[in-house]
Amino acid sequence: MIRRFSFVFLLSLPAQSIAQDAKIQDAVEKKLATIRFLTSLQNPTGGFQGGAKDAQATLRSTSASVRALKYLTGKKTADAVPNVKDCAAFVMSCYDPKTGGFADTPGGKADVALTSIGVMAAVELEIPKEKFAKAMDYLKENAKTFEDVRIGAAAVEAWGVKDCPFKLEDWQAIANKELSPMTPPAQNGGARVIGSIVAFTIRLGLQKETDSKPEAIARLLDRGQVADGGWCKEGEKTSDMETTYRVMRAYHLLKQKPAKVDKLREFIGKCRNADGGYGVKPGGASTPGGVYFAAIITKWLDENVK
Repeated sequence: MIRRFSFVFLLSLPAQSIAQDAKIQDAVEKKLATIRFLTSLQNPTGGFQGGAKDAQATLRSTSASVRALKYLTGKKTADAVPNVKDCAAFVMSCYDPKTGGFADTPGGKADVALTSIGVMAAVELEIPKEKFAKAMDYLKENAKTFEDVRIGAAAVEAWGVKDCPFKLEDWQAIANKELSPMTPPAQNGGARVIGSIVAFTIRLGLQKETDSKPEAIARLLDRGQVADGGWCKEGEKTSDMETTYRVMRAYHLLKQKPAKVDKLREFIGKCRNADGGYGVKPGGASTPGGVYFAAIITKWLDENVK
């Protein structure tokens, strides 16, 4: 009797409703599989490895995993990350209090990118700022290129732009050098540069999104969207998730959306692997970085696309 009632009940439901429920269930199962992939990479140190075959946790993979788990679970970092205290301890084990720099592994060599990543991870894990305050001095002294100040801007944003212990005019001067006739057209990887500069200036409060003609910039970025749905580096013909992430951050900050949202979602889907993780390109091995890019881009699309 129960089976007959259930069958009749299902037949009475609109086909569209059943299909929608199935789609939602599939999305939930995929998200859970991705979370399981990430948590499987956490080792006894509390840090996260870059892949199943890696033997050592790294700062890069840990930072990406921490943020991805936050977005995937919808929880606070303290609740989203397993063994969160050990994870925070691992991040601090990559910090050198003498120089203020962060390395990818404990005792490793520090650089600007890793120090920026370390600051972001430490702030996300709610580690008291005084424990890594010298990292900001490290960034001030060592950021010399646009790539340095671009990722440094993410660290400053995480730290708090108003609380930044140094002036940002020098970084703006470095960034302005990228605005030259040498910047490639948007269709040939230039969207990566344009998106990076837009994100840099807005994140640091050097230019408000309302002052930057957001719709015009969005349409310029649209020109760089490749047929596969993402964005590519200069000289490349196929998209990668890291470049797509850079461009999509600009759209997000400008409160705009790309012209071909469905194609972008298709590209993200093609980067997904059977293990639940994502590669930086279709067919690429799953990494925490790939998962983070997929999670944050999807989040932005869901927020900005109505």
